[in-house]
Amino acid sequence: MKSLLIKSAIASTVVLSLATFTRPVMAASFTISIEDAGKQTANYSNLLNYNVQNFDDSTLKTGYSGDGFTWTGVGRYKNTLIVDKDQYGGADGTGKYFDVDSNRSGKDKDGKPNQTVSTLDLTNNPQSYFGLWWSAGDANNVLEFYSKGNLVEKITTADVVSYIAKLPNKASYYSNPNSAFKGQNSGEPYAFINFYDVAGTFDQVKFTNIGGTGFESDNHTVATGYKSITGNVIRAVPESSSVLGVFAIGFVGATSVLTRGVKKKSVLQLS
Repeated sequence: MKSLLIKSAIASTVVLSLATFTRPVMAASFTISIEDAGKQTANYSNLLNYNVQNFDDSTLKTGYSGDGFTWTGVGRYKNTLIVDKDQYGGADGTGKYFDVDSNRSGKDKDGKPNQTVSTLDLTNNPQSYFGLWWSAGDANNVLEFYSKGNLVEKITTADVVSYIAKLPNKASYYSNPNSAFKGQNSGEPYAFINFYDVAGTFDQVKFTNIGGTGFESDNHTVATGYKSITGNVIRAVPESSSVLGVFAIGFVGATSVLTRGVKKKSVLQLS
């Protein structure tokens, strides 16, 4: 029996180690929340080591740029389009904002749209939080997060709209909330959305819009950490889920070995 227990412990350790290093990257690890209607910035007091990009720097010129620009100390945007405030974007109704729009960005020499995708690379500065004022959302807007080339999260405007539709004040999220464009574009939602990676970090954010409808956003915010989950939760992922999952696999591995030793057979089921 002593030998059997030792074998069980060793097996448990091996399985636990394998689970730790081979856990699928695509396992759900993000908690997503939405701020109250009209709010256009993150909850800065909740964030650790955060940075904000509002696209209002005088060095950023309006228009399309294939090369993009560097976000000093944070990362680099590629294939970008900067637009002056209008009914579709521009936090607080001022300055400039970020867009992905195949119509506004123009076409290349072969007649193809210059831009349907834009990226924010954070290779040297992985982050665990990202937030943005997602304005004039439409069905063609897609936001993706990657870690070492692997997709770890994806959300579309449809996900946001389905959540807003359940709120008693859903109408307050529709139309531009800023005085300069108050009530304009009433058919699309405007909201600040928080993305918390509770299981690790990400090193790239990809913004996609296909169809020329535009993916407008502003006040991009990144942080290496956070104190708690704030905002109205759209989808929650318990911070301990990945750890508990690993220990559960290890436990199953250990009990499986014990069963084989006693009954000379085993039934191992992982779901």
